[in-house]
Amino acid sequence: MYSTFIRGALFSIAIWVSTPSLAQVPPVASASDAHSVVFVCEHGSVKSLIATLYFNQRAQARGLRYTAVARGTSPEPDVPLPVQLGLRAAGFDVARYVPQSFSTADVDKASLVVSFDQDTSKTVAGRVRELRWDNLPAVLTDYALGRDEILKRVDALIDQLVEAARFNVKQSNSGEMHHALGHS
Repeated sequence: MYSTFIRGALFSIAIWVSTPSLAQVPPVASASDAHSVVFVCEHGSVKSLIATLYFNQRAQARGLRYTAVARGTSPEPDVPLPVQLGLRAAGFDVARYVPQSFSTADVDKASLVVSFDQDTSKTVAGRVRELRWDNLPAVLTDYALGRDEILKRVDALIDQLVEAARFNVKQSNSGEMHHALGHS
């Protein structure tokens, strides 16, 4: 069973590294493991917060064992009113949310860091995968446009994570079946 696990893990890593769309997302080890995504923007209260709330809602709806947190490189004390109102209209109450600073402790708990127009490479230091979602429309200028562009990327990321999870489950099940048939 141990050798089957190792073979499956190595195969998953080989496919993950060689497949462009999956190479940008961490693999899902098993259904019982939870993973963390850290969204980082300048203030930790606009783009990263929107991405985090929608990511968590949509990942949970699809049964994906990932959770996200929002962080800022230079956090503001609170969420700007246009963002509060926009999120409230979608059912999210962020009136008491306090933006937090992005740190190495976040990276230590993360599977993936996604930044919005911020260079997080020194903090991440190659320890986890990074995605850069730069040059999106300004949310405070046009909330709906900014939110919609973020959501397109969130949905695409979730699709990739679901596909990676599906692939890993197939590989795990295939290995278990192979082992159950007496093959090593």
